[in-house]
Amino acid sequence: MKCPYCNREVSGRTDKVFCDDKCRNNYYYKINGERSTYIRNINKKLLRNRGILKTLNPAGKKYVVKKTLDDLGFDFTCFTGVYKTKKGKEYRLVYDQAFCLEDDNRVCLLVFYRDAESVIS
Repeated sequence: MKCPYCNREVSGRTDKVFCDDKCRNNYYYKINGERSTYIRNINKKLLRNRGILKTLNPAGKKYVVKKTLDDLGFDFTCFTGVYKTKKGKEYRLVYDQAFCLEDDNRVCLLVFYRDAESVIS
C-alpha cells in the first residue's frame, strides 16, 4: 500500500495508511485547510456586507441609491437568508441587517429583528 500524501510504500501494521506522522498531518492540513479557507472567505464577505449596511443605516430603516452600495464594494450575492413579506417583498438578510432592492434603483436598508412583522410592511 502507498502513502496517499507522498506515494512512498507504507510499512508496518496492516491497517496503517500513512508512512509517518508528518505525511498524515500534512495530508489532513491540506484537506481541511482548503475547506477552512473557503469558509473564511465567505465569512469575510458577509462581515464586510454587514459592516456596510450597519454604517449606512444606524437608525434602523433607510433608503439609499444602489450605486452607493456598489461604490463601497457591497456584494449583493452574499447574504445569510431571505425574508418574504406578506406583500411579496423579499428582504435579503446579512445577519441582523437586511436590504431589499426596489424597482427604481433604490435599496431599502433596515435592521432585522426577530419580531420582523412590526418592522417590515
